[in-house]
Amino acid sequence: MDKNKEILLKQKKQNELKLEIQQLKKKLPSLIIGFIFFVAVSLYFLEDKFYHLFGNSVNFIFSTVMLLCVFSLAFILKNYIKIKKRQKKVKKIGVELYKLMKLDEGSPKNE
Repeated sequence: MDKNKEILLKQKKQNELKLEIQQLKKKLPSLIIGFIFFVAVSLYFLEDKFYHLFGNSVNFIFSTVMLLCVFSLAFILKNYIKIKKRQKKVKKIGVELYKLMKLDEGSPKNE
């Protein structure tokens, strides 16, 4: 009975991790679009202050695009690493489940 409880707990943990991975993958595009929209709106309202800082509109646009790319890339990379870590945990739990559910725990017999 103890072995069955352990198997059930590991399966539950594995399913929770898989669900988290799916949710992260589903939310990622909307978060990026929201971030881009937020930056665009905030730059629109703060354009006058940034214009005096950068001088002309070409430098302002170039700096804005570069800043947006850097933050978006960092955000994507952070989420990619988080997803990969969870996938490794899922795989590790799958291997542990396989070892727990094996029928023959001894060495293989050659007859």
